[in-house]
Amino acid sequence: MIGIRLKFTKGSEVKYISHLDLMRVFQRALRRASIPISYSSGFNPHQEISFAAPLSLGVTSNAEYVDLKLTEPMDVREIRRRLNNSLPEGIRILAGIEMGGNHKSAMSVVSHSRYSIEIYIENLSYCELKSKIEAFTAQKDIRIMKKQPKKGFELKETDIKPLIVSMKLAGSKEGKHTIDCLLLSGSRGNLKPELLMEAFKEFTGYDIQKIKINREQVYAEKNGKLVDLLEYEGFQA
Repeated sequence: MIGIRLKFTKGSEVKYISHLDLMRVFQRALRRASIPISYSSGFNPHQEISFAAPLSLGVTSNAEYVDLKLTEPMDVREIRRRLNNSLPEGIRILAGIEMGGNHKSAMSVVSHSRYSIEIYIENLSYCELKSKIEAFTAQKDIRIMKKQPKKGFELKETDIKPLIVSMKLAGSKEGKHTIDCLLLSGSRGNLKPELLMEAFKEFTGYDIQKIKINREQVYAEKNGKLVDLLEYEGFQA
């Protein structure tokens, strides 16, 4: 088996495609592109592909990752070329690597995600919003009702403060403000940016409109540093 990791975009054209539908899109594209994808054994064999960190509906991304298992070697640049000719608008393979033996799955190594959040608030200055963000993140705890998927989506009060690594105002212009945030993402903890903005809206009382969220990068921890999931395994192609 040959392991391949690909980095791809999920643009505005496909931001309402669910995670399950995204998997189906890739499955069809792999067949059309004649990629020698491996299939699982058993009664109902399926393609051996897995994604790093599911993206919420309506969120775009510059940095999604998918792992493939191939039955025979294939140049990563050729895989990228073929898939880009088979995938729909909005999904583009940016780079990839062939991984060595005993590599960890992308899903298992994800630790953080960085987001750019664009919001619109009338009659609010850069300094005022910056001050509010600083006050929000300086709280001892930030409690919000969060759904528990493994418990029938029941609501539970959760402190999301430990899940926020950083949150800062990146820029403001004519009522449009951009917030940059680094959040935990993965098995140790996961905070969706939508939930972060719900908590911020409740804290400030602002009439926040036209929220647009883009995932800028997904990281893993390596030697005490945050690196993207291609750098985590090695060389990009």
